[in-house]
Amino acid sequence: MNSKAEQFQQYLQEKKIEAFAVDELKDDEMGTVVFRSHMDIEGQQLPTLVILDNSIFVQIRVVLLKKARSKEKELEVFQVLNEENMKYKPFKLYFSQEGDCILDVSLVTEQEKLSGDMVYTMFKVLIDYLNENYRKIMKAIW
Repeated sequence: MNSKAEQFQQYLQEKKIEAFAVDELKDDEMGTVVFRSHMDIEGQQLPTLVILDNSIFVQIRVVLLKKARSKEKELEVFQVLNEENMKYKPFKLYFSQEGDCILDVSLVTEQEKLSGDMVYTMFKVLIDYLNENYRKIMKAIW
């Protein structure tokens, strides 16, 4: 397990946070470890990942909706996502290759250090953002 993943796991243990399943990717040259959980937003359980590897980045990924991309509403949804991307600096909203609507946050860290408090502060920012904007994004998709 990479150093940042070990530090995050220790942080979760110290704070008695048991909401994550840990998945260490095999044969991954970046030493990637994925902490899987979910966020409860608008009655939906949104898959949430904390992705830690040997780079200087920590990525938080929230799957807003699986198979969300459709030809009929593609342009409208792209416009909504692009507007959100321009307003909120830490977030990037996009469609994955599979058509899932994704919200990503990239945090910059020291290569071997991780602040669990920083990650959890970003969770609060994400939850506040989604509580205010999830319905608008879903309305564009549906």
